[in-house]
Amino acid sequence: MKKFRLFLSLDKEEEWINAIQETGYELVSVNSVIPIYTFMKLSSKETLIPYVRLDFREKSMNKTNYEDYVTLFSDSGWKLIKGSRSGGSQYFQQKRPDVTREIFSDKDSQESVKRRYVKFCYSYGFLFLLYFYLFYRNQSGNLSNLLDFKSWYLTPNIWNLKGHSFLFAFLFETPFALLRVTPPFIFLFLGIYYLMRAMINDDFKVKEE
Repeated sequence: MKKFRLFLSLDKEEEWINAIQETGYELVSVNSVIPIYTFMKLSSKETLIPYVRLDFREKSMNKTNYEDYVTLFSDSGWKLIKGSRSGGSQYFQQKRPDVTREIFSDKDSQESVKRRYVKFCYSYGFLFLLYFYLFYRNQSGNLSNLLDFKSWYLTPNIWNLKGHSFLFAFLFETPFALLRVTPPFIFLFLGIYYLMRAMINDDFKVKEE
């Protein structure tokens, strides 16, 4: 069973995965590019309904350090379902029923996951917004043209053409216009998306108070 789902919160993602697993499915993989989760139905004889916990690493690790990191969790009863030494979310799943449902033994370790996640999202959010600003300024020289549909087309007097001449010019240049405007829109979307993720998860200060 495959499911597509986009999350802004680590906690909500964990809750959703485990809610599905409690219905008799087991998470077996997570797509790295598109948020598609693959679940496998458990046998009726299964006695363990595995639990999934997420860790987050904002920095990459060399091969040896990452192997040690995964081994540490494995020795504690958690197997890696999806992760990368380049960083990002690391999905761990219970291997045995006697394993505690917390992958970290203290509150500080649990909150450090959120801190790493928030730091990562703020950094990439502002970076993508900077890319958006620089890219669009280089393309058009004016941010006010962002929603000006006609400014996307560079053919002289295209909007003064009539009939077949206009249709031919419009259809011919539209792919090039989309290529020019799509990157800044993507950067804008990613910037807003990452900042939303950062703000939604930036609640550890409130908890400390």
